[in-house]
Amino acid sequence: MAEDKHKVVEKYYIETTASIKKRLLLGIIGGVGWGIGLTLGTAAIIVTLGFFASKIDFVPILGQFLADVIKESQSNLRIR
Repeated sequence: MAEDKHKVVEKYYIETTASIKKRLLLGIIGGVGWGIGLTLGTAAIIVTLGFFASKIDFVPILGQFLADVIKESQSNLRIR
């Protein structure tokens, strides 16, 4: 059992000490993949939330709240 763990650790170090070019290329590919995945995942979540928000008539509630905030802000500006 201890011998198996030693082989895994040894293999790990051999694989991670690749050439600089290979590590750079793998880092760039990994970064681009991560960025694309994050963008697509965020877009999917926003679309899903927007879809459900449109189905429950959430926008009029939010619109009224924002209108009240703007009204109060403008009245405070006139006082100063």
